Amino acid sequence: MLHQGKLKEWDSAQGTGFLQQDKAGPDIRICSSGFRKKPDQLNNGDLIFFQIEVDSEGKAQAASAYKAGQRFAPAPALKKPALSTLPFQQLLSVVVTVTILAWLGYQSVYLFSAHAAPALPVITEPAPSDEPVSPARQTRYEQHFQCEGKQHCSEMLSCDEAKFYLKNCPDVMIDGDNDGIPCERQHCGHRRF
Repeated sequence: MLHQGKLKEWDSAQGTGFLQQDKAGPDIRICSSGFRKKPDQLNNGDLIFFQIEVDSEGKAQAASAYKAGQRFAPAPALKKPALSTLPFQQLLSVVVTVTILAWLGYQSVYLFSAHAAPALPVITEPAPSDEPVSPARQTRYEQHFQCEGKQHCSEMLSCDEAKFYLKNCPDVMIDGDNDGIPCERQHCGHRRF
């Protein structure tokens, strides 16, 4: 808020004095550093516009002051300390960052541990779906798979795994037309439209 008052007891050597407010109120201390731009000449009785702030000792003093007739816009209103101070912003930033990193860590652990499929060795010679698999080769495939309770084609990772489940595991629902070829739409056959 902008106030006005008359300069009194100005000591130009020390650069200090008081402002007697036009409205009733105590005199306000002013120093040379309280002027936005110190006028060339200051005399007792000069009309001064100013804002009031509290110094480190809790005393009121003039700030952003200027002499009547000086040519520049008044200073913006002094801001009160708020929650948007730098230490609070830094603390808030740290809390938000830690929260986001914790959430991302939880998501990655959940996604990759709860839903990760066991690593299967790569078989370089896949058996075509319409050719019978030799007994030696079938033994190789069976070494890589085991019944783990999977029942549907959406749970199978390959045609070979689906064939293993159809042959060796109970309660599977992966051969809907009972033709001996499992998961024809997903893994072991050509799509029919």
